[in-house]
Amino acid sequence: MATNVMAVFQDVDKCMKCNGCVIACKREWNMRAETVGAHTVSYDQRVAIKSQKRVDMGPFVRFSCWHCPDPPCAARCPFHAIVKKPNGAVAVDESLCNPTACKDRFGQYPCVTDCQRGGYPKVGKPHSGSEAVLMNKCILCAGRAGAAADLDPALPPLQTRATADEIALVPEKAHEPACVSTCPAKSMKWDTRANILTYLQDPANGYIMADGTNNWIGNGSMFWASKKTLLVPPKADPFIEDHIAPMVSGLLTGPVAKAVLLPTLVIGGLMALSARRSNNEADALTGGEV
Repeated sequence: MATNVMAVFQDVDKCMKCNGCVIACKREWNMRAETVGAHTVSYDQRVAIKSQKRVDMGPFVRFSCWHCPDPPCAARCPFHAIVKKPNGAVAVDESLCNPTACKDRFGQYPCVTDCQRGGYPKVGKPHSGSEAVLMNKCILCAGRAGAAADLDPALPPLQTRATADEIALVPEKAHEPACVSTCPAKSMKWDTRANILTYLQDPANGYIMADGTNNWIGNGSMFWASKKTLLVPPKADPFIEDHIAPMVSGLLTGPVAKAVLLPTLVIGGLMALSARRSNNEADALTGGEV
């Protein structure tokens, strides 16, 4: 039987930011429980739920790997450790990953700098009990989610909320990614990419606005939609919450990064304020003419 290309869909309107998906992901993949700050996505985290607005008031959007059709991170990996799976997942062969040998002269990693999607992947020590420095990202629970034939016998399979009838139509729904099956609000859905696109493109489901434009976004094997809020693609933005952290984490981590980052932001803000004040004073003297 041919493998279906699968995808995860998040209905942004239903997400409560309970972080159940984040905890489930860490638990199922035995990742460290630590974080590096209240608003910082750490290297041991494959998925994050964050507000689309500057204040933490929603809508809450999933940030993780998009599982691109032609992933730039895979193309740039010198060790071919990142692969696009037949089921749509962009997975990592940890036995081939060797970040210490591919770091550039600025201390950055090609898979990280080429991603441009939500600040992922990250490089660090993601697994409990392991000191190995590896690239870490969402892999759609490869080897643990999907049809029985796709499961890794060395890994325990994951649960599902799909009915027997749904599994009969799509065998890959027999085991869902941990983030999907544990979401109490049922804001995430695991289905074929084709089925999700059909659902989003049906005007009856409410994700197409009155002017005919789509209010759903996504590519590869990750999609988002809302009936209430105009969505912005969840990708790296240095001016929203913790997106600054991935930009400096390649060079600095922990308290040192905070010690450098905070004064930098304060100084930058003061310089901008000073420049604005100078411009205002010049306008007052010249009447706004130049």
